[in-house]
Amino acid sequence: MLQRLKDIFATPSTLPLESAAPLDMEAAPVHIAAAALLVHAAGIDGTIEEREADLLARITSRHFGLSAAEATFLLEQAHLAADEANDLYRFTSQINANFSPAHKLNLIELVWQIVLADAIIDDYEANLLRRLAGLLYVSDKDVGAAKHRAQQKLDLKED
Repeated sequence: MLQRLKDIFATPSTLPLESAAPLDMEAAPVHIAAAALLVHAAGIDGTIEEREADLLARITSRHFGLSAAEATFLLEQAHLAADEANDLYRFTSQINANFSPAHKLNLIELVWQIVLADAIIDDYEANLLRRLAGLLYVSDKDVGAAKHRAQQKLDLKED
C-alpha cells in the first residue's frame, strides 16, 4: 500500500481514477499525513472555500488513486488529524520517512494548487509553504518551480 502511494505521487497523470481494491486507511497513516497537510493548507486562511473543497476532493481522488467513497473517508480522517495536530512535524516526519525527494516535491506542488485555488496567497499560506519546504527538505528553487507548475495547472497568471 505504501508503494502504491509512492507510485501515485510519482506519476499522477497515469493512475486510474478508481481504486482497484478498497484502501485500508488504518494501515496507511502516511496517506492521512499527506492529506492532512492539504486540508491544513486549505483552511489556514480561516475558511475552506467551496473551490478549495472541490479541489481537495479531486486531488485526493486523482493523486491517491481512490474512489469517491475512499477519497471522502481519507479527507474525513485528514480533517480529524489536522484538527488534533499541534504542529506540522507529526505529518512531515511520516512523509520524510516514506517519500523520496521527488514525491515530497509533488506534495509541495499539490499544496501550492490548494493555496492558489482562490488566486490569493495570504500571509499564513505563504508561511505554511516556507515551513513545509524546510520540514520536508525541499529547496526554495524547487518550491518556486512547484508553484509555477501549480499556476500552469490552475491556468493562473504568474506574479
